[in-house]
Amino acid sequence: MLQFEVHDPQVGSAGELATRAYLLGRDDQPVGGGVKVRQGRLVCQTEDGEATALCLEVSAGPMGRMMLQTCLLPQRPEPYRLNLELARHRIKMYIAKGEEWLLFDPVRGGDSFKIWERARTLFVQAINDPDPASAEARARDSLVAAIEAGERLALMQAEQNLQRRYKTRAASSTLVGVRVDPMGALERGGTAAAGFDVLAVETPWSLIEPSPGVFRFDAVDRWMTMAAQARRPIVAGPLLRFDDAWLPQWMQAHRGDYKAIMDRSYMFMEQLVHRYRAVATLWNLASGLHTNGWHAFQDSERVDLARRAAVLARQSRKGARTLVELTDPFGECVSRNAGAITAWQFLERLIQEGVHLDAVGLSLRLGDGGPGFGVRDLLQLSAVLDRFAGYECKVMISAFGVPSDSVEGGGQWRKPWSDPVQAQWATSVTTIALSKPFVETMVWERLEDGASGTRARCGLLDTSAQPKTVARKLLAIRNRLRKPLGAPSPESAPESAPAADPATDETAAGAPPA
Repeated sequence: MLQFEVHDPQVGSAGELATRAYLLGRDDQPVGGGVKVRQGRLVCQTEDGEATALCLEVSAGPMGRMMLQTCLLPQRPEPYRLNLELARHRIKMYIAKGEEWLLFDPVRGGDSFKIWERARTLFVQAINDPDPASAEARARDSLVAAIEAGERLALMQAEQNLQRRYKTRAASSTLVGVRVDPMGALERGGTAAAGFDVLAVETPWSLIEPSPGVFRFDAVDRWMTMAAQARRPIVAGPLLRFDDAWLPQWMQAHRGDYKAIMDRSYMFMEQLVHRYRAVATLWNLASGLHTNGWHAFQDSERVDLARRAAVLARQSRKGARTLVELTDPFGECVSRNAGAITAWQFLERLIQEGVHLDAVGLSLRLGDGGPGFGVRDLLQLSAVLDRFAGYECKVMISAFGVPSDSVEGGGQWRKPWSDPVQAQWATSVTTIALSKPFVETMVWERLEDGASGTRARCGLLDTSAQPKTVARKLLAIRNRLRKPLGAPSPESAPESAPAADPATDETAAGAPPA
């Protein structure tokens, strides 16, 4: 049996914590089972007796409300203390990444190491505290300190690698892009969109084929024409995306019938690829195909759909380039959707099957209330990007973003979402991602704020089409990296990252100055 006592009301009640909880096995792979509440405890119902980790959304005080996990824990009759096990994992993660990055040292680690030592001291005190409530309070303080230390470590490593990567050469001309909804008003956002390096033009199936066999390309045509006239590289797609927001209503009749889904998908893709073959620079073949959010695809069916899309794109024009977009890199959907696999399993399957890809896209849309969009801290994001180092592929952050206003159930990073917090998060994540040698392009998830929906406040422009702080910060990074950084200076590459205060400081620690 694996169960947890919750003695700290600040992290949330057991009932609240169980709503977004799921289980992990070795190598952080999601495993089957569920999390129930019994007599005020979190009880993990595992399918076998193997050691298991618990991942759930927790309030981490000044660091925000985010998804955190425990270490792998053996089954036992006695309950574990939740805060203590969450803190244990973060202390361990700091050691692992610090050693990997050659920064686990009192001198090289700077302030982050000092904060980590404080977290370790508090952790030891929590273990030895006989009072459960007092012990959990100490463990919570240890957890907060460990997260802060980890974020500083991630930013420090990013600053050093960014300086090394761009010391003598400028960044590519496709560094920062934005994704546009074709239903957006071109006259409102067109000029601002053209100011970015790359335009990712969405191709919603529901918009283009509202009735079977009836195709309407007017909305997409306008943005494709604008992007082509502005001589901006165009990422078109995704060709395949299976969720209710993307699919036309009439496709519901084919739900559960793979042959019908494949036939209708192929007809749609054929029309789309043929129409835009002359202007599309890169085809986004599929997004989130591995999550099984709409249909329980089998492994062979996912590969078959991706292969058909890739062949169509290559046949449309010689030299056509393609990518597949991975979503939910932490695997939350795997524990919820039948037959779903992790992003990494899907990528390995495509490679094994010889599906041709020129790049891999990664979606880092956070701050939403739905599964797979839980907030993660900077160390977790840096660590998940490091997983691509094992694959010989170029990576595009094909959709990243957070809201500029709070979303119910969407978590938060440090403080409630606001315009300054959104900009701070974006600058920090951009700095971390561009420090990875395989990341070439960052695409913000939305051009303009909308009137409704959970992603309504995630745009670079507000509802009046005025640039938000996040837009200015991303363009400042782009402009700074258009020429070599040269030798580091105290202003551009501090020895360690200062504490970020999203409420007052709009630039991330160590980010390239404007």
